[in-house]
Amino acid sequence: MLAWAALLVVIVASFRPAVPVIWGDTPSFVESAFRTLEAGQPTVAGGRDPGYPALLAVTFAFGGDLGTVVRLQQAAWTILILALAATAQATTRNAGGLVPIILVATYPGLLLFRNVVTSELLFAVFLNLAMAGLLVATCVNKTARCYAVAAAILCAALAACLRSQGVLVPIVAVLVGASLGRPDTSARLAVIAVSVAAALGLLATGSRFGASNSDQASVVFVPKTLFCNHLNIVLASDAARREIASAAGDRADATMARLAADFAAEPGRWPALGFFGDACLFDTALDRDVASDSGNAVGAARAYRRIFLAAVRDRPLAYAGKVVRQMAYGATVAWPAYGLDPAVPVSTDDVPHVSDIMTRHGRAAQPIDLQGGPVRIGLLSDLPVISAYLCRALSIAFVIAVIYWTVTAVWRWRPEFSARGGIVIVMWAASIGTAAGAHTLDVWRYLIPAVPMVGLMLSLFTVELAEIFACLRRG
Repeated sequence: MLAWAALLVVIVASFRPAVPVIWGDTPSFVESAFRTLEAGQPTVAGGRDPGYPALLAVTFAFGGDLGTVVRLQQAAWTILILALAATAQATTRNAGGLVPIILVATYPGLLLFRNVVTSELLFAVFLNLAMAGLLVATCVNKTARCYAVAAAILCAALAACLRSQGVLVPIVAVLVGASLGRPDTSARLAVIAVSVAAALGLLATGSRFGASNSDQASVVFVPKTLFCNHLNIVLASDAARREIASAAGDRADATMARLAADFAAEPGRWPALGFFGDACLFDTALDRDVASDSGNAVGAARAYRRIFLAAVRDRPLAYAGKVVRQMAYGATVAWPAYGLDPAVPVSTDDVPHVSDIMTRHGRAAQPIDLQGGPVRIGLLSDLPVISAYLCRALSIAFVIAVIYWTVTAVWRWRPEFSARGGIVIVMWAASIGTAAGAHTLDVWRYLIPAVPMVGLMLSLFTVELAEIFACLRRG
């Protein structure tokens, strides 16, 4: 009861006014929302994924505003924390398992996104609810297990709709869920089959696969991201260079010079990646160069995809090494010290941009400024030194927990811990694996949605250590 009381106190103390905070991605999300509302189908602009704009569109359709969206995000965060605490209680049967969840509820990097108009918080909610559903399935009877697996699969599909980098999550959820559920009756099989069919329907209509691109940035976003974030491999590959020369034609020399300049821009910005991929990603002149024959975004996207695949075929070990380095980076900063500033950082340049978008689409201009000052994150962010040490300690504890889990899995000790810890680790790896292979983990916010997973792993590990020490004392 004391642990639950402490968690509720943390939740209540962490609430902040429902002031929307504008970041660099916000204008694209808002523009996508209005185009979705007007088209009556998922439509994206600026390379965004369609799930979050769909939520904004529904909110606008019912008369809500950005403040309403922030309130929904705060409610979703509360539901997430309570669900994680209930999952920890159900799987560990020990109050000590709630301690890491209490720390998650105070984590500035997650609290920060409750006020930011971007998809990170809601992606975190559905991603971690999917993982929690799989964990709950390990401690209930067969019928309830099938329903828990079905809920997990649907949550995983919703997470992929909110951010396409989570596309591996529903795949892993289906595979792990089928292994856990093992439906042995037609009714149980039907429950899981319906959930899989519903998940496929969500992905077909509500993910990037089913969204309509409404601008050039959205058409080229995925292939150009792959191209630009592997620019070191592209420039080192003779096959890729030949593809660039073929696509650019007479502009080949100018294109290679521009790529070299983009590669040299801000080399220390993303340490693990080794270069600043956004310099290339926002270089619109490249689109014209590589699509010189067709001169349109579709031609540019086709050229970027062809060049990237040529580079990977030519330098497969370099690509594999890059993915391994990114995953290792993710493991070592699994609980990064991000968002430790006392206030939410704001993209003030984009505030008037969002106002213009809303006015242009027939919405009255709204006071989306920060009401005279930034929104304070509160709690641990007010103690940056202590918070930084705590986050590093938790990161180290997570790595130790993964090592311990590996030993128990290999030697088949503690099968219950190995099974549940394996679910957390597999889902965590799926949540960042696509980012490691396609984007970059140097931007720490890509790891933040996995933080609650880290908390549940630490809950399992904490109780496991307590049981081992209890056995040693009795022994």
